[in-house]
Amino acid sequence: MELTIALALSILGSVISVSTFVLNRKDKAIKDTKENHQELIEYQLKEIKEDNKEIKNDLKEIRKTLSAYKDTIRSMIKMEIEEHVKLYHSKEK
Repeated sequence: MELTIALALSILGSVISVSTFVLNRKDKAIKDTKENHQELIEYQLKEIKEDNKEIKNDLKEIRKTLSAYKDTIRSMIKMEIEEHVKLYHSKEK
């Protein structure tokens, strides 16, 4: 009888020990996942901010280039219109 009580207590203690270990590992895994997820979000936000700085610089360069092209194209169009007027709209025919 004493042996069966000791055996039963031993089995019960083992079950409690294993279940406590499993539950604690599960809680720790969930906590680590949340922390890693938060770190990932913060990292991604930081990368987006840095990319925005680069994008802003690129946009400034593109605007400068387009402004230069706009002035060049306007001057070319003006020259061509003047040439057209001289050739086709002169009063002498």
